Amino acid sequence: MTRENPLLTMIREVCALGRAEFERPSTAEGDPDAGRALVQGLQAIDPGGEPSAISLSLALLAPRAPYFDQLVLDAIAAGVPQVVNLGAGYDDRALRFRHSGVTFFDLDLPDIVADKARRLHVMGTDTAHLALAAMDFHTDDVAEVLARAGHDAHRPTLFLAEHLALFLEPGDVASLLARLSGHAAAGSTLAITAEVHPADLDSDLVVSTVDDVMFGGAGPLHTIQSRDAWLALFEKTGWRIDNPDEVTAVNHFEVTVADRPTQIQTQFLTATA
Repeated sequence: MTRENPLLTMIREVCALGRAEFERPSTAEGDPDAGRALVQGLQAIDPGGEPSAISLSLALLAPRAPYFDQLVLDAIAAGVPQVVNLGAGYDDRALRFRHSGVTFFDLDLPDIVADKARRLHVMGTDTAHLALAAMDFHTDDVAEVLARAGHDAHRPTLFLAEHLALFLEPGDVASLLARLSGHAAAGSTLAITAEVHPADLDSDLVVSTVDDVMFGGAGPLHTIQSRDAWLALFEKTGWRIDNPDEVTAVNHFEVTVADRPTQIQTQFLTATA
């Protein structure tokens, strides 16, 4: 089993606590307070053992969380019966957006899934509509994991990969996208956040520079590509990008690459199988 980078654990917890700071929508059957209850007692601790400030995540989460929330609401309104949350962590969408006839699948590392299950039990919340499934995105086949969890490959699905691809190796991202498209029924949608650098820079150089400058060589960030490379990857793995000329993005961070200030964007990409 892949051991998670402590920095990634901290980032996951910072984002979970940050999301709980916002007022977010819910369905009539959903629990609007589930997010705060789910992260009760959670602490984002940095690798040095000190608490990490959640304020650093709020600017990035402010546009990102509503974007993915709206996708779920739109899918429910359209009658999509399944929502798969890849790298779900402590995300509460399955609780806030509970809706008759819709099944949610939350996939993440085994220890995260176990802790989330424990927290849900303590909350006493109804999870009949939610399947938690353990998955190592480096070694496991997502189609097999979903099949074991009860996902129906013949019915449309909304697949969410919010803030996941950045932390996977490029080959693992490509494998994940390909296996999802092979498992996805007609009418299925995939939405991800993609970290994007300017087109004239080499991706390996960008990633290594970010690792050295921001994390001293121990960073958890692995996949940052040009937008054209992302579009080509989606096409190669069986996905059609909706409105490829329209860019929805937020600036994530700036780093000096090849002696020039370089803005790394988080772009929101939505595609159909």
